[in-house]
Amino acid sequence: MQIRPLRADEVDALVDDLWLPFAEEMGDIDDYDALAEDADVRAEALDYRTEQVDAEDTRTFVAVAAAEESDSGPNPDEGSLAGYVTVVDSESPPVFARGSVAKVKDLYVAPAARGEGVGTELLERAHEWGRDRGCERTALSVHADNDAARSCYESMGYETRYLKLDRPL
Repeated sequence: MQIRPLRADEVDALVDDLWLPFAEEMGDIDDYDALAEDADVRAEALDYRTEQVDAEDTRTFVAVAAAEESDSGPNPDEGSLAGYVTVVDSESPPVFARGSVAKVKDLYVAPAARGEGVGTELLERAHEWGRDRGCERTALSVHADNDAARSCYESMGYETRYLKLDRPL
């Protein structure tokens, strides 16, 4: 598996093969994250992700299936996207005695690639990007009911610092 920055010509594949399934999965975990039915979700996602490709403070890294030869010939999945992580360099307000934080906004691994360390590799690449930019910490949010993701993050040294609470009005 190769981990590298997303290219502009891969935005369609990112949205179709990874982001839309990720959004649907999150909506299944919690209705709060269900996609709007009256919006052109795909078009909005394409615009948003295209803008991010060249953003200075944001990077999306993708896990790309590597070329593998087998007895039956080349790997048909070669070049396909198996997962992604989006990380943002977020400056702390000057009133705090802390530096910027590399905020992981999204992390998703396609079901067929889960359990192979792809999520860990993607997070490590996000950490490296943050360190290279001078970030002091990395932070992320995770659904309270997403046990698999929480287990992965905790195994990498993430600890609960805040609890986000909300309620209907």
